[in-house]
Amino acid sequence: MNELPLLERGLDEPLANLDGRTLSVGEFLGLALTLAGRLPDRRPVINLCQNRTRFSIGFAAALLSGGHNLLPANRLPATVDALLRDQPNACVLSDCAMDHIDAPVYHPSDLPACPPARSIPSIPSEQLAAVVFTSGSTGSASRIIKSWSTLYHSSRLNQRWFGAQRLLHTLATVPPQHMWGLETSVLLPWFGPMLMDDGQPFFASDIISALERLPEPRALVSAPIHLRVLDETDVPLPNLDTIYSATAPLGPEVAKRLESATSARVIEIYGCAETGCLARRRSAKKESWQLFSAFELVGGPQRFRIKAAHLPESVELMDTLRLGSEGSFELVGRSSDLINIAGKRASLAELTRILLDIPGVIDGVIFQPPERTGGRVERLAALVVAPGLEKSELHAHLAQRVDGAFLPRPLRLVEALPRAESGKLPRHALIDLFRQVAQPTSG
Repeated sequence: MNELPLLERGLDEPLANLDGRTLSVGEFLGLALTLAGRLPDRRPVINLCQNRTRFSIGFAAALLSGGHNLLPANRLPATVDALLRDQPNACVLSDCAMDHIDAPVYHPSDLPACPPARSIPSIPSEQLAAVVFTSGSTGSASRIIKSWSTLYHSSRLNQRWFGAQRLLHTLATVPPQHMWGLETSVLLPWFGPMLMDDGQPFFASDIISALERLPEPRALVSAPIHLRVLDETDVPLPNLDTIYSATAPLGPEVAKRLESATSARVIEIYGCAETGCLARRRSAKKESWQLFSAFELVGGPQRFRIKAAHLPESVELMDTLRLGSEGSFELVGRSSDLINIAGKRASLAELTRILLDIPGVIDGVIFQPPERTGGRVERLAALVVAPGLEKSELHAHLAQRVDGAFLPRPLRLVEALPRAESGKLPRHALIDLFRQVAQPTSG
């Protein structure tokens, strides 16, 4: 049976922080092997750990026990209960109380002191490694199946194209259960010189404090929702080597301000749960994306498929692309985001980006409301988080850059959008909030 190593770092190299101390690769593997010995053999493991390092230990332990990781889109009891009904032989890994769970629960924090591993274990290449459940930001959620071979080769590819070349002390604001968080904050340190912090701060003050505790050089793995909060803060930002962003486009103006404030390179990564990371760009410098050389775009001009040797099959992209030269492309918009009003076409993603570029807007979305007349879109709507701004100011800013047919009415100011931990905005949660705040007025 063909096998591939679990990770490709030296046993004495620093890998992750855990409760204020640094774990070497050997110490990390010692904990993972001990936990694997406690888990039932070849069983699915629902990994709900919030501490990033304990999640990583649990992820490795599930593989070492011959099982695989189930990664739900959230930790809500209803979500976990539904997953257990679908997978009745699954057990649960958690670092907090899970009294309501009707399944065996294992706590990585209960592990005793154990000796470091003396060698790097291997995993069967075709072993099922993870099932990732998407958040449903574009409609209904789906499940993505990942073998260890796919994750292994994808991780090596990521390290080659955007991973660290020297030891980076890294903080992530995105959850490890999400594909972006899994690839960068869990797997990337297994294949390149990154020392990952075990926290997941959300608020600007907490992110800044966590970064300041890390030695230089340091990096931040994040998403636009968190980066815009940092951009709006009045507190000076610490110096960073790199900021990695994904899950949604980041406006070039925000990227430029973050680069100026932190001296970092802001690198955006493009991909999807089915393919993982597949392209990058320096947001402050260019609009176009550069495809990683392992991937090939086929088809078009409207719908493209992506192919790669490490993927089990080609994947249809939901975005409309405009191809450039030498593997570059521009995002025109998600196919489902392209709308036609009064004979004019626009992309909801681009309209939202214009909204988010307005100074003072922390978060927001322009979207197609559920109510339609005769099956046609009559008006778009917007929900905006912008403390200190009035609706009239937002309308005035948008009117300077947006055709009148696409100006959102109604536009409602809200305290927060119902984003998932990953930063994604589930469609059903968005519509529920809109129905709560929308009133039959013209504003």
